[in-house]
Amino acid sequence: MTRTKMIGWTAMTACVLGYGGFAILLLLGKMGHMSMTQAVLLGGAAGVVGEIGLWVGAACLGLTLFKKRKAAVDRFVARAFKRKPASVEA
Repeated sequence: MTRTKMIGWTAMTACVLGYGGFAILLLLGKMGHMSMTQAVLLGGAAGVVGEIGLWVGAACLGLTLFKKRKAAVDRFVARAFKRKPASVEA
């Protein structure tokens, strides 16, 4: 696995943990286990972590797909439009 893919999957893990923490903290606030003010403040921080993870993960994983497809297109174009040597007729 390339370094970019590892960064992308790690960032997506942070996304899942951040959004999961956001949902759990808001649920705890609604159920009355903590004050709603604390739940919103801590949940907001967890939501920001989730959002950052989402953007970084999408960028890294999208970049790896782009590079792979660009390489495939370059190989196809090079093969399809390869110039044949001109024949010399006397």
